Amino acid sequence: MKERLLVGLLLAATVLTYGNTLGNRFVLDDDLYIAHNVQVVDPSLQNLFAANPFANVFRPLTFATLALNWKFSGPNPLGYHLLNLLLHAGATWLLFILLEELLGTGPEAKTVAFAAALLYAVHPIHTEAVAWVVGRSEILAAGFLFAGWILHLRDRPIASLGCFALALLSKESAIVFLPLLLLGDFATSKWKPPVRYALAAGLAFVYIGLLWKIQGGHFGQNGISPLDNPMVTLPAGWRILNALRVAWSYFALQIYPAVLSCDYSFNQIPMYRDLLHTLPAALAAAAVAGVWIWALRRKETAAWALAGSIYLAGFAVTANILTPIGTTMSERLTYLPSAGVCLLVALGWNWLRQKEEKAAWALLIVIVLTLAGRSMLRNRDWKDELALYSSAVRAVPNDAKMHANLAGQYFLQSNLDAAAKEYQIALRITPESPDTLAAFAGLEYQAGNLQAAGQMMEKALSLSGRNNLSYDYMMVTYAAILARMNQPEEALDYLNRETTESPLYAPAWSTRAELHLQRGEFAAGRADAEMGLRLNPRDPQAQHVLQWLNTSVASPPAH
Repeated sequence: MKERLLVGLLLAATVLTYGNTLGNRFVLDDDLYIAHNVQVVDPSLQNLFAANPFANVFRPLTFATLALNWKFSGPNPLGYHLLNLLLHAGATWLLFILLEELLGTGPEAKTVAFAAALLYAVHPIHTEAVAWVVGRSEILAAGFLFAGWILHLRDRPIASLGCFALALLSKESAIVFLPLLLLGDFATSKWKPPVRYALAAGLAFVYIGLLWKIQGGHFGQNGISPLDNPMVTLPAGWRILNALRVAWSYFALQIYPAVLSCDYSFNQIPMYRDLLHTLPAALAAAAVAGVWIWALRRKETAAWALAGSIYLAGFAVTANILTPIGTTMSERLTYLPSAGVCLLVALGWNWLRQKEEKAAWALLIVIVLTLAGRSMLRNRDWKDELALYSSAVRAVPNDAKMHANLAGQYFLQSNLDAAAKEYQIALRITPESPDTLAAFAGLEYQAGNLQAAGQMMEKALSLSGRNNLSYDYMMVTYAAILARMNQPEEALDYLNRETTESPLYAPAWSTRAELHLQRGEFAAGRADAEMGLRLNPRDPQAQHVLQWLNTSVASPPAH
């Protein structure tokens, strides 16, 4: 087929498969990284080239694209999803070109490259990167890596380095660019002048030094929660052995993506400290590594070795082997390495095509339609948070975080019984989770069960610190509970501490304003309410206090 027709088929497959994401809302951390992120809503070079205040990540290009969306779309998700779709289409096209370059000239190479790119375009494991707006960092990093690799092969070193830099500014995992170049050139026996690799290595080292400085003298998040990734509690040896077990789970999902989840937190994937559970996966990984090394050394298996190189290098920094990351397992992390699996499957398919061409093409059509159909169904799970968390608790029933998140959605819909049930399940899995305890306490407070609410919130505070994003909420809600339990002095102590330690948190001022009002301290109440409105002009509690003061109602409202 002609090149333009193949590219058109790839783009059409991508758009048809992921077109139903355009009606999706923001989910998970989208609001945190978009509407509540100064790097997006008020961008500047200084803001963009700083660590993100929420997760300490350094991704200026990703946030710049979100800022561009915000400028034209504001909080409307449509434009964000459209750009993600277009970026995925672009990454698929670049992968097709890259594989053509790597596999050599001729119709055989073009056919394999097309089959691999077609599988990549429709694979359901990519739904997290495409359907989740914040997953854009994966698409940008992979796309710029593909472009940089193409330019390297075409002897345009400066442009290649520029793409490498843009990939690094999209996501830090793009650091695997140099290993990919080295392995690709080794597999194809097409070495470039040594200075090219030296320049890529130099850029990588400069970036690593910059990242270290920007992130405060360390890499990654300030602290990784064992709830998100239990591997952080393991010694290095056991962490690596468990990471190899998880690696096989990743591979299984790419071959059979029937059951997918947006999260794999504690305790969906148990961690083990015994060889009975960890040694088989390690031995299997060693066997695969041996086969890959053997294939690398043989010219006739270069394409197969290349598939393994893309997969293994793509996971090099996100597999919890070199260092723990913020999650046990995440489907979006497969966006780059899955190109290797798609190439592997395409090579196997091409072997069949050489023997039974009609049957092979029929099989490819069935596989592509099946994967595309699964992706389209999976995209609907991402339409909103209720659908997403409902699908997650079915897929990963031992994931405490997903049960708690689903409970939060039920709570927002005033379905308190369903919310309580999900919180109870979450606490059976993780009894010491401060966020779940605090959220459940908020539910009990609204239901009027003050004793239970107070006990849970007190425990949540004892398990938390200022590094917890929910700490301010915990402090203010606990003070409100104490006030309702006729303990105003204790409530005031907590609010005084909160306004001192977190003076920009508006609910602390408005809650204290209402407490002052109930105590007849009208001047103090007015001052706190005015401060609350300066911080948040829409704060309903502060508005209520000022309205009462301004109209001189005879008796203060009940809290």
